Amino acid sequence: MTLYPLKLTTITIPKIWGEEIWHMVQMDDRLSVVENGYLAENDLTDLIEVYMGELVGDHVYERFGNYFPLLLKIINTTDDLSIQVHPDDQTAMANHGCAGKSELWYVLNAMPDTTLISGFNRDTDADAIRTALSEGNLTDYLNIVSVKHGDVVPLPHGRVHALRKNITVAEIQQNSDITYRLFDYNRVPKNGVVRLLHVEEALQVLDFKQLSQPVVTPEVPENGAVNIAQNEYFVCNLLGFDREIGRDYAPLDSFVVYMCVEGGATVTAEGMTVGLSVGETVLIPASLDEVMLTPHGKAKLLEVYVP
Repeated sequence: MTLYPLKLTTITIPKIWGEEIWHMVQMDDRLSVVENGYLAENDLTDLIEVYMGELVGDHVYERFGNYFPLLLKIINTTDDLSIQVHPDDQTAMANHGCAGKSELWYVLNAMPDTTLISGFNRDTDADAIRTALSEGNLTDYLNIVSVKHGDVVPLPHGRVHALRKNITVAEIQQNSDITYRLFDYNRVPKNGVVRLLHVEEALQVLDFKQLSQPVVTPEVPENGAVNIAQNEYFVCNLLGFDREIGRDYAPLDSFVVYMCVEGGATVTAEGMTVGLSVGETVLIPASLDEVMLTPHGKAKLLEVYVP
């Protein structure tokens, strides 16, 4: 039977600093399940095992097999996250038997005084950062930047970063949960168990070079798309439209995930129609070449796929 746009369940993960809502989940015993159509109640692993390249794309299946390579999140913060870094694939595979983690933040909502951390504000090294941690002045070395709705923060593996309180972001990332915490503000959770730090592991993978442009604000063309991220793991475009538009995915050979980041829209392909509001996602199988997008007023979607 023909595949169609798939709505899948999400999983909410409570954190001491807020919450994460995971989309397109295939991690250990956490699995997203189809909610719509004849494939309802099948999980993401079931789908890939049965449909293989028809679902994810032939080149994606050849590269990743039955492993869905991406994870999307909505992150809501009520407190500061730890200052952290993620390892590359080689380090993560050697030490943890899994993929590394490169990611991207798209700011959905932020209070006027909201800031986040991305990269170092000067060239530095492991000895300097180790000393800064012991002396309690790590933030002196970090880019602390104000952000607003629509800002984009690229976070390749090795880049020090942290969300701070009162912000909501969409996160596009490799399907990995590996984080090395440099500093966690000496806080003690309600359960009394201090969170583990990974200082030496972090120092092995950090990019110590100065980052001059930690945040980008893309301009979205009218009823068109702009690329906001492109690396070996994912491509992410931002679509903006106030009238019906079509997308042709015949050249991609990859699944596509839409995440609504402003307004709302209806996604139609193969006779199936799926509605999206802010924070919702839909999976477009690789076998679907033509997709129609109808806005509810004005809409913005993130369009994500594997290059």
